Amino acid sequence: MRKVIGIGETILDIIFRNEQPSAAVPGGSVFNGIVSLSRTGVPVCFISETGNDHVGNIILRFMRDNHISTDYVNVFPDGKSPVSLAFLDRQQRCRIYLLQG
Repeated sequence: MRKVIGIGETILDIIFRNEQPSAAVPGGSVFNGIVSLSRTGVPVCFISETGNDHVGNIILRFMRDNHISTDYVNVFPDGKSPVSLAFLDRQQRCRIYLLQG
């Protein structure tokens, strides 16, 4: 079986429902696809970067938990990982705000 290689960003998405935080999950468009493929047993590799901070550690742990190698994730010693705030309204429509480190 061939390996799928993804290149993209990693972000921690903090999801708000009723103006209250309800979940925090790693995301990013390519990253989400790689996670889905890995969960179905497809061999994957992901190339990205993150900061050497609590958010970066959450993302790296999530990758390992989902059988995605962290060998190709560059961890910047003084960098801060990006976070997005996703506010869901009553119809489950979303407004997103990206906070860069």
